[in-house]
Amino acid sequence: MPRVLIFSGAGRYADPWHPFEETTAAIADVARGIGADVTINHSTPDAFASLADVDLVVVNAGGGDPHDRPAPEPVWDAAQAQLAEYLAAGGPLLGTHTAAAAFPDWPSWRELFGGAWVRGTSFHPERNYALFEATPDFVDHPIFAGIEAPAGLPALAGRPAVLCYDERYSAMVLGEDARPHLVHETGEKLEVCGWVTGDRIIYDGLGHNARSYESSSRRRLLANEMTHLLSLS
Repeated sequence: MPRVLIFSGAGRYADPWHPFEETTAAIADVARGIGADVTINHSTPDAFASLADVDLVVVNAGGGDPHDRPAPEPVWDAAQAQLAEYLAAGGPLLGTHTAAAAFPDWPSWRELFGGAWVRGTSFHPERNYALFEATPDFVDHPIFAGIEAPAGLPALAGRPAVLCYDERYSAMVLGEDARPHLVHETGEKLEVCGWVTGDRIIYDGLGHNARSYESSSRRRLLANEMTHLLSLS
């Protein structure tokens, strides 16, 4: 049975807007649905201490209090080094929603992860039901298996898409190695809200709260992403 570790935002890596307890519970439910053994570790310095037997790390955490960002601390430097070692050894990682703003006290995170939410640059409109599309290069990728284009939208030309109630993260800052796999259209412009870095790191920008996970296509996307990453471990 594959083992999935979810790093869930709390304390240092929580914020006033995101209910990490409920979104972590939803992620865990999807992971168990694909046959995984799930461990939930909240934001404590020992969260990454035992990654030797972990097949997939999921980061569902944020950047902390926006008015008092976490500062580097030796104990957290050590924890982040443990996660970096896991990634360097080829361990797969999935980051959801606020993972793009996580670890502001870890300068290397943005480069490792492939992109970021940048304060003052990135934004999102008000939450609503929205359509998130696969990019052309990922239409036939396993992470979109079984997800079809909604009926009545010929503009998608059969491209798989997710319909859910969520935030549309926009103006994200991507690194050179990030390949967009999920976009939405806002203000007649395509905005990237998901990417793949290398072949073992996926960012899924959906999942603001539990309502996102009420969508069957959103849950299918998450399950497919985890299944794909687990197949590489």
